[in-house]
Amino acid sequence: MIWPKSLVTELASRRCIIFLGAGASVSCVGQDGRIHPPKWIDFLTGLRDCVQMLSSDDASVINDLIEKEKFLDAAEIIYSLVPSADFTNFIRVTLDTPKFQSSRIHKSILYIDPKIVITTNYDKIYENYCGSSNESASEGYNVAKYYDDHLIADLRSPIRIIIKAHGCTSDSSKVILTKSQYFNARKKYLNFYKILDSLFLSHTILFIGYSLNDPDISLLLENVNITAPSIHPHYFVTESGLIDVLKQSNKNSYNLDFIEFERGNFEDLYLGLEELVDLVENKRASNPAI
Repeated sequence: MIWPKSLVTELASRRCIIFLGAGASVSCVGQDGRIHPPKWIDFLTGLRDCVQMLSSDDASVINDLIEKEKFLDAAEIIYSLVPSADFTNFIRVTLDTPKFQSSRIHKSILYIDPKIVITTNYDKIYENYCGSSNESASEGYNVAKYYDDHLIADLRSPIRIIIKAHGCTSDSSKVILTKSQYFNARKKYLNFYKILDSLFLSHTILFIGYSLNDPDISLLLENVNITAPSIHPHYFVTESGLIDVLKQSNKNSYNLDFIEFERGNFEDLYLGLEELVDLVENKRASNPAI
């Protein structure tokens, strides 16, 4: 993997926000040594199975949407059919009960030690790891969900911040799963999203654990303005093989540069992130002023 010098400098200076997606958790393993956090297709399929008395017509529409990777549309229908108590139980059993352990991706991010990590993940894997690791920042960590009111105070303190932009398993009633929930949250918690928008405009963003067809990234790129004129791009870690025209389209639309690892070779990704840790640490050591 090739890490641009400008990105290394931004990370060393803690001017870069790491945006953590579901792909960072997929390699995690539960306490039983077998269960992994679900991918989007598995998450929605499992949630679909919670629907009581699912009609054949609804099932056909949902399955077709999932097959076509129209995950946001599928989620909208499924969520409307699942009783709230069953949704809460599904979130708890799927994401909390297995007690997932951290991944090598989480370890590298902790060692990079950014001021801010934003995640659309509902799980608590990264925050639990930060709280338990001997390598944690001396200033400590605070978790700010989109509905909390202490984000400004956290940003103005030395504390490290984990921003959970789509909620958390700790309160499944406020988890953002669908597009309508996202837009309702933006209206109800306007100040949070103003802050989030300003962070996108004032910081470099490094996306890790996303693919361009993830529903989370679709919401972010459609609704957060990261296209303000700047010579500094945002960075998107992805598997190799993305068509050049799609790269250029995302570059033009969202100011995204792509950092690629070998397709299907996640060891290449892990080693690449560990190399990034070394580059950032060396940069800080050579210039303590940053």
